[in-house]
Amino acid sequence: MGRERNPNRRKAFEMWKESGGTLSLKDIAAALGVADGTVRGWKNKDNWEERLNGTFQSEKRNALKNTKRSKRKGAPPGNKNAIGNNGGAPPGNKRAAGNSGGGAPPGNKNAVTTGEYESLMLDLLDDEEKERFAAIPTDPLVQIDLKIRELSWREHRMMQRIKQKENGLTEKQRRVLQELRKVKDAVTVHDEKTGQTKVVPVQREELVTTEIEETEFRAIDDILNIEEALTRVTDKLLKAIKQKHEMLEADYKRGIVDERLAIEKEKLHLLKKSDQDEQPTQIVVRRWTDDHSGS
Repeated sequence: MGRERNPNRRKAFEMWKESGGTLSLKDIAAALGVADGTVRGWKNKDNWEERLNGTFQSEKRNALKNTKRSKRKGAPPGNKNAIGNNGGAPPGNKRAAGNSGGGAPPGNKNAVTTGEYESLMLDLLDDEEKERFAAIPTDPLVQIDLKIRELSWREHRMMQRIKQKENGLTEKQRRVLQELRKVKDAVTVHDEKTGQTKVVPVQREELVTTEIEETEFRAIDDILNIEEALTRVTDKLLKAIKQKHEMLEADYKRGIVDERLAIEKEKLHLLKKSDQDEQPTQIVVRRWTDDHSGS
């Protein structure tokens, strides 16, 4: 049995494709929680460049087949369909007016699928979007707090869903089979000529229930899917908590360093001030002789 393909392999290409090939492999690896070399290997093995530029090998083979099928080029000898045709659109044709060519216009969102890696262009946002964009907090601690709250709430909601599934673990599925059958009805008919009334059988078609099937099954698959998603959410929550702890620890250490620098700076200031305040003391020694004894 072959090894199951890693689902992140397809996600990695979709991320790179939606960014137009501008998203770095390092960022893709960080978003998916895999090594940079793994993403680089996927890119080489899966021919991302060729797939993005629309030069898949299958397309090349199809192009070769089409070329082989159409070896003969141009109209057959003696054909006069193109007489008087100088090429291009006829004079006065305005079908291409306003089209400068070169692909889609700026701001085109035709390639956007999920929007997860959509490029934002501020000049294309409406007033409400610009207001919301400006109100987004950029403080790292505020952002990480919001992320922790969001993931915790999502984790709580998913655990509620698991509980609901477990409470109604056994479910019933009802299948009703109906078929179109021919049915005979008795219709009373009055003959105006004879004045007699008689009953005539009439055949019609109607839907008739021919089979009813009820199947009991366990909702274990739904529970397993939710638990698998819950594991991913919990992992993101733990990473966010760890990141906040590292940020707070870095701030604490930075505060200690700043405090020590302030203390050393104050000590240096006091030493300089002390040196300036101290004046040199002069000591005068006089020797008294007999001539100056005062006698």
